[in-house]
Amino acid sequence: MAGQRKSLAGIADEVSRTLQEAAASSDRADRPAKDDSAERFAAPARSPRRAPVPQQAPVGDMTMRSWYIPKASADRLAGLVDDVHFATRLPKHLIMGAVVNVLDRHRAEVEGEVGSAAGQ
Repeated sequence: MAGQRKSLAGIADEVSRTLQEAAASSDRADRPAKDDSAERFAAPARSPRRAPVPQQAPVGDMTMRSWYIPKASADRLAGLVDDVHFATRLPKHLIMGAVVNVLDRHRAEVEGEVGSAAGQ
């Protein structure tokens, strides 16, 4: 076979045989061999939705702003938003809106923090 070109079909057959042989041989003596190749390559089962996703804001209502911020603070904000996103599975724009609402409710505390950071 050295020097011979293999067709794509021949290579696919060879890979298929190798996979079948690997599936047929058990790596544990106490476990019978089973052909689970169909299970391994099947699409994962979809889990039911936990909560309905809230309505997305219209594109016209969305905007992007830019402020300079210390890198450590930007990294921390991104991490916190990611944590809330993965805990709730809500879109990040909704989380950022909630952050603004909390900031508004705790404005005096934020002003105090900024004042002490600035040495006032």
